[in-house]
Amino acid sequence: MKKTALAKRISLVAIVLFFGLPAAGQLPAPPPPQTLPVAAAFDEIAKFVSGIPCFSDGLKALQETAEWKNFSAGIEKSWADLEAKRLEPLRAWAPAELAEANAATKVLFYPFGGPDFLTAFELFPGADTYILLGLEFVGKLPEFGKDAAAEAKHIEAYLGNLNAALADFFNKSYFITKNMNATLARDKVDGVLPVIGFFLKRTNNSISAVKRVEVMENGQLLEYDFALPRRRLVRPYGIKIEFFTNGTDRLRSLYYFSCDLVDTAFGKGTPFHLYAEGLNFETTFIKSGSYLLHYREFSNLREIIIGKSRFVLEDDTGVPYRYFKPAAWECRLYGEYIKPVSDFKGVDQIDLEEAYKDPAKVKKLPFHLGYHWGTNKDSILYFRKK
Repeated sequence: MKKTALAKRISLVAIVLFFGLPAAGQLPAPPPPQTLPVAAAFDEIAKFVSGIPCFSDGLKALQETAEWKNFSAGIEKSWADLEAKRLEPLRAWAPAELAEANAATKVLFYPFGGPDFLTAFELFPGADTYILLGLEFVGKLPEFGKDAAAEAKHIEAYLGNLNAALADFFNKSYFITKNMNATLARDKVDGVLPVIGFFLKRTNNSISAVKRVEVMENGQLLEYDFALPRRRLVRPYGIKIEFFTNGTDRLRSLYYFSCDLVDTAFGKGTPFHLYAEGLNFETTFIKSGSYLLHYREFSNLREIIIGKSRFVLEDDTGVPYRYFKPAAWECRLYGEYIKPVSDFKGVDQIDLEEAYKDPAKVKKLPFHLGYHWGTNKDSILYFRKK
């Protein structure tokens, strides 16, 4: 043991003598070049719309405009507030409370998530694949950086609309459909892709590839170059983004599908239902889901979630508590259950309210997610299949 320790010290001294140490005030050498490819055209513009400085000449020129500087400063402040109030407490909570699900989750299924990659990534940072579903169309990233002089006058309007698209999420933790329909219109932000790009860059990720995805009749996916389609795509269709966390060499995938999940569109035997049936996902996450899974019109999606998930993490808008039979599921409750906000009628859960009355079954929730942003009286339910 002593010889081994001495050998290690001798080796360390030899390395220091050979390479030297940085002088006082001198920065250490930069890290080695990233080994995974970066789709520079997508990655740079995603930085730009995230308020993060870019390297391409055209975007560097636009970053000198007062409009971009004001946008970037405002985003930095909003992000710092989000970190302090929501993300830091959430990151401290998830590793302990969701340890088993996090260890097992390779694929995360997030229906009604829309472009909210951020919450999924922070709760389940180890997943290989994230599957987000929403009604909103994919759209595209802006094409700034080609002619700075001509584009400068459009920057303020675009960044203002993007700020408006993010405002509900920053303030309330979810997107409001009618507001998204306004701000994500084709003549404004143009779809969810800029919002997803924003969350990827703000979570220290780089974009390696962006592909279009269509669902074939047999439920299989057809992937092809993002720039190819010139026809109008109809639901269900989506995108696949390959990304990696900076400083790592692990390539991961994010899918977003524009789709309607009501039974009449998501019927058994339809292409997207076949696709969902063929998925192998360990965990389903649902928040701010408009209580749609409480209605019989969403029974097909409810069956897939119950049948395929090993773990379900949701607020009270997800699959109703009564569907998780105690013989098959263990449950942990967090926060506080109160009646749904006034926008939603007939979705009270008396059995869940009773379960929350037992203090031995309920743990504190140190962060806010969901519709009760005015009172911060949120409920989170964590189910584990036995």
